[in-house]
Amino acid sequence: MPGTPVIFRSPAWLLWFLGIASLASGVGGGLLFLNEGVSAYSIGLAILAVLMVAGFTDALMTRVELNPEGLVRVANFRRRFIPRAQIDGVTWEGGTGVSIRLTDGSYVRLPDVGNSQARANSIRAWVTGTDR
Repeated sequence: MPGTPVIFRSPAWLLWFLGIASLASGVGGGLLFLNEGVSAYSIGLAILAVLMVAGFTDALMTRVELNPEGLVRVANFRRRFIPRAQIDGVTWEGGTGVSIRLTDGSYVRLPDVGNSQARANSIRAWVTGTDR
């Protein structure tokens, strides 16, 4: 459907893993605190739980969105909009992920959200206008 944004998100297995790890470290830290009081282990698990929740939240928010106006890149709690007219091309190589080449010659690396080659092909079709 023309005008409908295409959104690439983090894989479901990653979200499940981070969610369960966040929950497990929080429960583990709480149980250690109840059984032993304040200890290096309970403090360490509490810090790990906070970091895991931050990672889980970032994975939930990470996305690449293709709109008719341009590309929206959300990663590491930052959002960047790149107008469609500024995108010159798309590059992809195994192990390095997908990058957008801008008209000024600079590159913007996109977050890893799914199959890199398929995502590069989809973005390439969107840039050239053959996705309609």
